[in-house]
Amino acid sequence: MEKFVRLVLPVGLMAVLGYMAACATSEPARQLRWNSAPISDFGSVAGKWEGLMKRIPQARSDDWVKVVIHEDGHYEFASYRMIGVFSGRGQLNLADGKVTSSSERGAVTCTLYTDEGQRMLRAVGITKDGLEYTADLEPVKQKK
Repeated sequence: MEKFVRLVLPVGLMAVLGYMAACATSEPARQLRWNSAPISDFGSVAGKWEGLMKRIPQARSDDWVKVVIHEDGHYEFASYRMIGVFSGRGQLNLADGKVTSSSERGAVTCTLYTDEGQRMLRAVGITKDGLEYTADLEPVKQKK
C-alpha cells in the first residue's frame, strides 16, 4: 500500500498542477461588444431565436423563450414556464430600424445587435398592466 501511495500521489499531484497551470495561462474569453444594427427588412432577422426572458423587477424565476420570425414579418413565440407554456403569434412592424409588435396584451420592441459576425436580438416588452420583460435572444444553431 505504501508503495502504491508513493507512486500514485506524485502522478495525481502533477496532473492537478498541470491542469491548474493550463487554466492560469489560457486567455480569458473575449467579452462581446454589441453594436446596434438597423433592421431594414424582416429577412435580416428571419429564423429561429431563443434565450432567457426576465421580468423586471424579478418576482419569479425567469422563462426560456423561443421565437420564430418569418420573412414576411409573421412570428410565433413560446415561453416555457413552471406552470406550462405560454405561446402566441402575430405580425411584426418595421420602425426606426427596429421591429415592433403590439396586441391587447402589450407591446414589444426588438433591436438587432452584432459583434464580429455574431447576432443578438434584444426584445423589450411591457404588458398592458405595466409589467416589463427583456430577453437577449440568440439564433438557434442548426444541428448537423
